[in-house]
Amino acid sequence: MICDGIRSSSAIFYSQFIDNLNLTPRQSASVVALFYSMFFLSGPLAGLSASRFGTKTTVLTGTALMFAGLLTSAFVHSYWALLITFGFLHGLGQCMVIIPSLGALPLWFSKYRQLATASFMATGGVGIFLIAPLVQLLVDRYTWRGSVIVLAGIILHGVVAVATFLSRSRNATHHTVDLELSVVLGDLVVNPCYWLKIFSTFFTFGVSLLPIFVMRHLTEYRGYTAAEAATLLSLIGMTSFAGRVSFVVLNFNLKTATKNNRFVVFNLSALLSTVASGLLPLMWSYPAVAAICGVLGFVKGVRIASMAGVTLDIASPTRFQTAFSIEHFFGGVSALAVPPIVGLLAETYKSYHPAFYMASVGFFIAFVLGLFIQYIEYSKKTAAQHLAKSSLRQTAVKKTSKLRTPILLRTA
Repeated sequence: MICDGIRSSSAIFYSQFIDNLNLTPRQSASVVALFYSMFFLSGPLAGLSASRFGTKTTVLTGTALMFAGLLTSAFVHSYWALLITFGFLHGLGQCMVIIPSLGALPLWFSKYRQLATASFMATGGVGIFLIAPLVQLLVDRYTWRGSVIVLAGIILHGVVAVATFLSRSRNATHHTVDLELSVVLGDLVVNPCYWLKIFSTFFTFGVSLLPIFVMRHLTEYRGYTAAEAATLLSLIGMTSFAGRVSFVVLNFNLKTATKNNRFVVFNLSALLSTVASGLLPLMWSYPAVAAICGVLGFVKGVRIASMAGVTLDIASPTRFQTAFSIEHFFGGVSALAVPPIVGLLAETYKSYHPAFYMASVGFFIAFVLGLFIQYIEYSKKTAAQHLAKSSLRQTAVKKTSKLRTPILLRTA
């Protein structure tokens, strides 16, 4: 919850780095890009660490890295130092907290496995609409340097939560290490749906990065105050939480928690994101912008909540942590490349409109890829059903033959 809240507040820090550290939009975007990319790129490292040393140890290490990265950021004065503290250490720490925590859930739950993962993804929405206004308040009162010190203190409270993790998490995952390293990677490489899911993740960079550019777009080019922009950011957080909760409700009932329903929701969120992100640059009035931000937040929440569930549908529970961590890595490649490009476009065209149009195209590509995934998975299901019916018919014929044979012998 805290991690998602801080990530959603990157839009506030993005503007603060430009205004108070005299960074260019491209430099500030690269700091945020490194933070996001380390959060994603370190996925395989976090997954392997959890398998080798246990979930609790890995998450505690990540908490320490987050604390160190935020605290030291308050005392840096150069672009390169900020890249290391806020970008590298902080992003790596968040990844080592999120990936092992999520990866352990399918091994802890069986009947409500999808509900557990959906609920985990949904709690981040609470942090989004609680932390973003808090960060803006801290920045207004203590400057951005004081705000990261306070956030570092909040992070330390996570140690108490981690202490309650099941000690058996290491035992539950350690026996799958050899299986994951020798078999899972091979299974995933030859799985076309998994590759399509990776590319879909790559092109949905707008899910995490759009709020950052929304805030700067509104304050610099639309004349909104920082408080008004922060309110819209909080609105995105609230509707994002609503979207995540909606997906949890879908998975709460076993009758509606079907694989096909998850794919429909997953693809529909990409389509609505395509429309909303493309319309945002065309809106000028505050109510219209707020409406678009609300839609963006809702579909963002649904998209984020469904991503893990769809990956779990494609991969088995024992393969989920490896599959999701590798997928996370490719998301990091996207997060590393996109913000500097957007910063360059903003400097060149004096507008963030290209960022929204680029995100809209990315969402549409993800939508098309999602349709292919759903079609392949449906074909597999249909083929399996036909095979099962054929096996039943063959079994029935064999039983009939066995019953008729003694009758023929007696007649003879």
